[in-house]
Amino acid sequence: MGTTVGHDARGVGMKIAWLTDAQAPYREPLFCELAARCDFHVHFLFAEEPERHFVYRPHPGYSSGVLPSRHVPLPTRIARRLDSYQTVLRPGHTRRLLAAADLVVIPTWAQAASAWTMLRAHRAGVPYVIFSESTLDSRQFDRGPVAWLRTRLFTRAGAVVVPGPSARDAALHTGVERDRIVESVNSIDLEAFGTRPRELRAGAGTGPDAEHHRFAVVGQLIPRKNVHSLLDAFARLPGSPTLDVAGDGVERGPLEDQARALGVLDRVHFHGFLDEPGVVEVLARAQTLVLPSTEEVYGFTALEAQVAGLQVVVSARAGIAENLTDVAGAWVVEPDAEGLRSGLEAARAAWTGWTEEIPEDAASPKRTADDVLAAAQRALA
Repeated sequence: MGTTVGHDARGVGMKIAWLTDAQAPYREPLFCELAARCDFHVHFLFAEEPERHFVYRPHPGYSSGVLPSRHVPLPTRIARRLDSYQTVLRPGHTRRLLAAADLVVIPTWAQAASAWTMLRAHRAGVPYVIFSESTLDSRQFDRGPVAWLRTRLFTRAGAVVVPGPSARDAALHTGVERDRIVESVNSIDLEAFGTRPRELRAGAGTGPDAEHHRFAVVGQLIPRKNVHSLLDAFARLPGSPTLDVAGDGVERGPLEDQARALGVLDRVHFHGFLDEPGVVEVLARAQTLVLPSTEEVYGFTALEAQVAGLQVVVSARAGIAENLTDVAGAWVVEPDAEGLRSGLEAARAAWTGWTEEIPEDAASPKRTADDVLAAAQRALA
């Protein structure tokens, strides 16, 4: 009888600790898959992330908890360049975390608590794996002490898991040896984003014609998401297409004013923040999702839309862009009004209907779990 990936010949699972900022719903299918294969526990640094409406709650599919930590205030100039709050663990908790694990997986290296845990792990002889989505385009610090620390942490990692070629190239650039890089995919809930949209649109035919094409954008309404350029591009389209905007943030009011000034407010629907079922409903109705960000480490919404059967127009500045090069039903464009307009026009002209096949290889939690465990074994060797 063969052994399961992630277990030794005696069937005793590796003890893996995953340390991350907040409980992101899109990671949970992967957590459940890992929990089914090894002794797995997720340590969250924050019970809540208000901007993305993440609130911690125990999940029946995996073991988890929130670590006691203290917020670290940063100078405004630096805080503006970081996506996450900074925190440090309360005394003794880093030691206890490492003592209970054979290996630690960390996806947010640019977090004070995570960086300190990796430094302590190296000193204690506990290997760690970095799950890195960062690309060269998304880097905020190319020189100085932060860049030095990144190189130190990455080159000491037992392995680095990356979800595509852009993140792989960034890891190589940082000095990680090629044989310690495991190229994987990001994963999502295939039932929620694959099966459910098809159930919701069953019997709906091929959707509106090209003139009434339905576009969607999903994400925080903040400057780098670049929805204002999307509105400029959308307003230049002939006919009567519509745009669903799912998300909230500081730019919602100005964006509504912009849509009104452009004369398209009657065709742009601002839904505000939607939880996962609400996003799925939007994707079930839309034909093309747009990811217009001027800066995007990866771009989960494009992956979710692909799995849901939609076309995607994606900014060349998104980490997922290189994964979509030469992929049918995907257009990679410059994130300015003209680039976005050309992508919208191309997608509308190419529309023939939703894709019925669910592309599991591009987003399978099982595939990602295989790769994380392969990286763990490499780090432990």
